[in-house]
Amino acid sequence: MVKVRFAPSPTGYLHVGNARTAILNHLFARSKKGTFVLRIEDTDIERSEETYESSILEDLEWLGITWDEGPFRQSERIDIYRSYAAQLIEKGAAYHCFCTKDELETMRKTQLARGTPPRYNGKCKNLTESMRNRLIDQGTPYVVRFASFLAPVSFIDAIRGEIHFPKDHVDDFIILKQDGVPSYNFAVSVDDMLMGITHVIRGADHISNTPKQLMLFKAFDATPPQYAHHSLVTGNDKKPLSKRHGATRVREFRDMGIVRQALVNYLAILGRNVHREILNEEELSQTFSLKSLSSSDAAFDMDKLLWMNKEYMRRMAIEDLLALLDLPVSFREKVSVVRENATTIHEIRDLLTIFDSTETTHESIAILTKVQGLKSHLPHIQSILVQERMLDDAIMKLQEQAILKKNELLMVIRILSTGRTSGPPLREIFPHISKESIIKRIEWIEQRIL
Repeated sequence: MVKVRFAPSPTGYLHVGNARTAILNHLFARSKKGTFVLRIEDTDIERSEETYESSILEDLEWLGITWDEGPFRQSERIDIYRSYAAQLIEKGAAYHCFCTKDELETMRKTQLARGTPPRYNGKCKNLTESMRNRLIDQGTPYVVRFASFLAPVSFIDAIRGEIHFPKDHVDDFIILKQDGVPSYNFAVSVDDMLMGITHVIRGADHISNTPKQLMLFKAFDATPPQYAHHSLVTGNDKKPLSKRHGATRVREFRDMGIVRQALVNYLAILGRNVHREILNEEELSQTFSLKSLSSSDAAFDMDKLLWMNKEYMRRMAIEDLLALLDLPVSFREKVSVVRENATTIHEIRDLLTIFDSTETTHESIAILTKVQGLKSHLPHIQSILVQERMLDDAIMKLQEQAILKKNELLMVIRILSTGRTSGPPLREIFPHISKESIIKRIEWIEQRIL
C-alpha cells in the first residue's frame, strides 16, 4: 500500500511551491488508492506559530487536499524521538557530544585554514564511558550526534535516477539538540519509519538531506522509502520564486480571485509532461505518475495561470460561479454575459457594476469631451437609450437622425451605458443595464463636459 506525507513547517504561510508538493503527493496517493498523511513539523519552537498552522490547514482545505491520517505534530512526539535516540546510543550508532560553541568554531576555522570542508572531527566519539558519565553527572551540556558511516551513499531517485554521494559527504551530525529537541533529519526519519511512509515526494532542495536519512534508516535496520525529488518553482528570471516576483502565497492567489480548480490544475501540471493542460481533478489523478515529472526547474508563469483561471470560469456551471461570487440566482444572466471578459472572480464583480453603477472612467470622460456638440445631444440620446430595450433599435433611431458619426456614436453609447470604453459585447449587456444608472451617469457626465 502506497503511503505518502506532506509535512509543512508552521513558520510561515503556505507558499505555492509547498502547495505544489502537497498537490503532487495527494495526486500520487489517490492515483494509487493509497494513504495521504499530514504531518506538522513544528520543532522549530521559536519560529513556529499556531496562526501559521491554522492558515496552512485552511489553505490545504481550500485547495481540496484531504488527508487520511493526521495532522500529526512533531512537538507532541518529542519523547518518541528521545527514545529512538537512546536506542542508537545503546547500539553505538550515536554518542553524546560535549563540545562547546567555541571549540566547534575553533575546529571550523582550523579546517578552513587547511582548505578542507568544515565538519565535526569526532572528538567526543572517543570518550570512554566513565568520562561520558562523569560529564553528564556534572551537568555538562551536550548534544547527541549520529556516528555517520564512512562509506559512499547512493539511491535511485524516482524522478532523477541514480544519485551518488562520496563517503566523506556526511559528518557526525546532530540528532538531538541540547534542549532534547530533535534535529530536522532525525525527526523526519523516525516519523517516516514509524508511519510507514513508502514514498517521499519533495522538492530538489531536500536532496542533500537524503544521505543522512538513509543512514538513519540503515542504523534502525529499517527499509527507507522511495525518494522522488521534483523540480523547484522559479520566477521567469530562473531564480527561486519570492515576493519580488509578485504573489507567492496560496492565500494571495485566493484573495486576487483565482478559483481553486485553476490553481490546483496549474500547479499539478507545472513541470510535468501532460497530453493537455486543462484537466479536472479526476483526470489529474488518473494521469499522474512520477515519471511525468521533470527534474528541471519550473518557471511560474502568471499569465498562464490567469489564462487557465479564465478558462475555468468560462467552463464552470453558472450555478457554481454564482456560489463563488456569493450572488443569488437573479444574477444568472448578468454573470453569464460578463464572464467571458473576466480573468478573475474580482473582475467579474467589477464588470457587474456596469449594470447599476454610475461610475465612469477618466479615459471615458476624456473621449466624450472631444465629441463636438455632444452636450446638446445628450438629452435626446438619453431618451432613446432609456426608451429602447434592445441596443440595435437604439442605434438605428440615433443613426436615422445623424446626430453623430457611426463610430463616434457607438463609442458614446458604450460610455453612456457602461461608463467604460471597452468591456463585454454591448449588444449582450445593454438589455440588462439599469435605466436609472444610465440617467444618473449621463447627469454626472453633463456636469463634467461643460
